[in-house]
Amino acid sequence: MRSSTETYKEVAERCSAFEKKRKSDSLSNATDSEVSCLKCKHFSNEEYCMLDLYDPIVKNL
Repeated sequence: MRSSTETYKEVAERCSAFEKKRKSDSLSNATDSEVSCLKCKHFSNEEYCMLDLYDPIVKNL
């Protein structure tokens, strides 16, 4: 894991491009509504933001 679960949550809460994965896109069976980079459709399985938004946001936390 590149960052802590809490950091992924804080970044996702501040990200204007956050889009929750559809269930068919998700590897998880979780049904909760928690916001996290790990649940964003723009976040790869390699834990990388495909829109390059993670680093600028985390830098300002």
